[in-house]
Amino acid sequence: MKIVLFIFIILESVMVIFSYMTFTNLKCGTKDIRFSNFQKCYIKAVNRTHKYIDLHVNLYQVPVDNVTVKVKLMRLDHGYKPFFLDITIDGCRFLKHQGNPILKLLYKTYKNSTNINHTCPINHDIIVDHLWTGNVDSDIMKHIPVINGDYALYSEWSAYNIVRAFVNFYLRVTPGRN
Repeated sequence: MKIVLFIFIILESVMVIFSYMTFTNLKCGTKDIRFSNFQKCYIKAVNRTHKYIDLHVNLYQVPVDNVTVKVKLMRLDHGYKPFFLDITIDGCRFLKHQGNPILKLLYKTYKNSTNINHTCPINHDIIVDHLWTGNVDSDIMKHIPVINGDYALYSEWSAYNIVRAFVNFYLRVTPGRN
């Protein structure tokens, strides 16, 4: 039984190496309006196949030098269920050392679209400007084969050990374009 499962996983991975990813939804929320507020949180379609994300978070208590981020990758299977990644990281330490290779790959996809591309302290609003699906296709999908389906990337952002906000990305992985 284990051999059959192993072969299925290998075949499934080979079949999806040339996958295409698109954003399907984005949810942002503030859990402490005295600390931060989302000025922008939306997906915009460029055309039928490409979309981008824009975020703008106003920070009211700067500088911030203690950030914790909880990241969960979820897969839709009769509801969203944990899949592959469930990690909590020290955000300031990660920005300084970037040790985890999977998180480093995720960070690489958006670091050129954001002003959070430096170490702590963070003494300004947080902006993600035009993070488009092509970044994920070229930077992640070519390295990590992903099974076709619907996914969510849940992130919970804490400062000074208090949950301040969440950002949930919803996406769909389909067979690659020709």
